[in-house]
Amino acid sequence: MAKPAPPHAVVLGDARITIDAIPAQVFEALTNQERLVEWWGDDVRVDAQIGGVYEATLPNRRLEATITTIEGPRKLSFAWPLAKDDRSVVTTVAYGLYPKGPQTAVHVTHHSPEAVAGDWGTMWQQTLELLKSYLETPQPASDG
Repeated sequence: MAKPAPPHAVVLGDARITIDAIPAQVFEALTNQERLVEWWGDDVRVDAQIGGVYEATLPNRRLEATITTIEGPRKLSFAWPLAKDDRSVVTTVAYGLYPKGPQTAVHVTHHSPEAVAGDWGTMWQQTLELLKSYLETPQPASDG
């Protein structure tokens, strides 16, 4: 007898990158709304706790999600409802951060209970490349 498919059986996106920064720095860039607005999106709102909001306006869509896992500096996941036809499909985005000496391997997956149109793999790879560029580029000293 075949096992039923898990509730998030469709992989919408799966991207990996290695960043020259320690996991705590990467985690902060993913969970601190002041940092997120510098590299990822506009109108960012983050309440960094389980059940908290994780929102940003991205170039081609608005992300309005709810944090489901936050275990600094290793794991962050959120439930992101996406519109499909006349209803909403709740998808799950999960970041895993893995130390590699002075670097961090970052793996992001985006799962859904069913297919949702969109170039998700490219979107998440571009997200990781923006994160890498932000963390590896020296930031100007802040006044204060």
